[in-house]
Amino acid sequence: MLAKISSARYPQLVNIPSDFRLPSWKIPVIEVDLAEIDIPQIAEKVSEYGKEALYITVGTGVLAFQQLQVRRREAMATLQKENPELETHITEIVDHAKSIATSLCNKLSERSPLRNA
Repeated sequence: MLAKISSARYPQLVNIPSDFRLPSWKIPVIEVDLAEIDIPQIAEKVSEYGKEALYITVGTGVLAFQQLQVRRREAMATLQKENPELETHITEIVDHAKSIATSLCNKLSERSPLRNA
């Protein structure tokens, strides 16, 4: 019903000539003899190409990860060279964050209704 309503209104919204016809295309039919297709050979090639694609993907991921590690080490070396006390500051910040998280967890566990159950 909805399609009829919308198609009924469509010619009024857009100026479509009354003699308009969609073009017709003839699609040639291709005959394929399936007896000539070697399915096991095709499956073997697909499997081989899939493995190669997987190896390339994993190799690229490993190289990207190693490159990231190198960049991280270079950045840390540069930062430590510019600010030798950086590691101490980072350690202090991490310890402070851990103490805050621990005290927060303790306060929440004291208020937990499951504690009394």
